[in-house]
Amino acid sequence: MKSKNLDRELKLKVTCTNGKIIEGTYESYTQALDNEPEIASIGIKTKDINYELYENEIESLEVI
Repeated sequence: MKSKNLDRELKLKVTCTNGKIIEGTYESYTQALDNEPEIASIGIKTKDINYELYENEIESLEVI
């Protein structure tokens, strides 16, 4: 997963490998070396819950 300069106003639509679709705002990015179990992850904040999705759980990611 490559990260660019993302701000917390960025709205994302993430399709997970299990088919679940999550829409929310960008919250955080953690590179693999700083994460346990050494897989990059992205944080998404929705109205109801915050998600941390690992790179191997993401099928696609788009800016909306």
